[in-house]
Amino acid sequence: MGDVYALEFASWGASYSPARTVALPLSALVLAVLAVLGFLPSRTQRRRRPTTRAFADVGPRRAKLHTTLLTLAAVCSATALVAAICLFPRAATPAQQPPPPPAQAPIDLPAASAIGPGAGIYVDYADGSGGMGCTAGFLVYTSGGQAGILTAGHCNRPGAPSRVTMNLGGILPYTTLGTFSHTVNEGAHDEQHDIGLITLDGDNVPRSSAIAASLPVTGVATNLQVGQQLCKFGMGSGADACGQIVEITASKVVFLASGQCGDSGGPVYLYQRDGTVSAVGILIRGGDPYTPKAGCAARAKFSVAELVRPWLDKWHLTAVTAPSSPG
Repeated sequence: MGDVYALEFASWGASYSPARTVALPLSALVLAVLAVLGFLPSRTQRRRRPTTRAFADVGPRRAKLHTTLLTLAAVCSATALVAAICLFPRAATPAQQPPPPPAQAPIDLPAASAIGPGAGIYVDYADGSGGMGCTAGFLVYTSGGQAGILTAGHCNRPGAPSRVTMNLGGILPYTTLGTFSHTVNEGAHDEQHDIGLITLDGDNVPRSSAIAASLPVTGVATNLQVGQQLCKFGMGSGADACGQIVEITASKVVFLASGQCGDSGGPVYLYQRDGTVSAVGILIRGGDPYTPKAGCAARAKFSVAELVRPWLDKWHLTAVTAPSSPG
């Protein structure tokens, strides 16, 4: 109820539209003139006397005609006045936009927010056209021993390497992590590939191989089967989600887990009996068979991941893992 009353109160005193502003005083002016004209004939009629019998009834007829015209004009003016009040809408009062957030000073990357699978990242496009928020995938090492992290290729744009920063709960500017060194974004259909590699800025960036800094990754999954349970973690959803595998191809796996925009690039994994997980893929897209073009307006009902094993081999990468539990 409070919101309804607030809206009603806000509409009071709103400025009128230009048409309404002109029509109201114009109608009032016409009515005032008609009132004056209606008074004049009565005085003039008393002064005049007909000079002949033939013209004896001209005066009354003129007075009657004059009165009729004044009545019609008054009705038209009154109609215009009512139309001005009812038909011309009040001009909308633009909503007050909240002030932009103040610029924040660069912040240090706390150890608790180490980069790793499931961390939020922000890609600042090299062409200056903006950026995109995504989720970090699995940590890797290049053949030269340089640390990197996998994510979705569509999080980047082709061209010069885009800078990547740590997304710490929406605080800007973020702490710089590294740059894209590989980007593959062929499209969003069938076997079109979608994966990228971010090379981290040396040893200055704290790292954690565990998903969401708490779930150890102990290997890379092989021999996936339809019906197995896969899980994903994304910063857009803010939590993990799991579901059965329904399709496996040479480079993709489709499973029934929900997701939303911002989850792209996040880790897709398979739970092991010892409570650890095996790396499976990088989340690249999702969908809903009942609303195929919902975009970011609704959560996806199924998720699609790019398998990481082929890219580890192609780019000569080694997944960063934690020792598995004994037994």
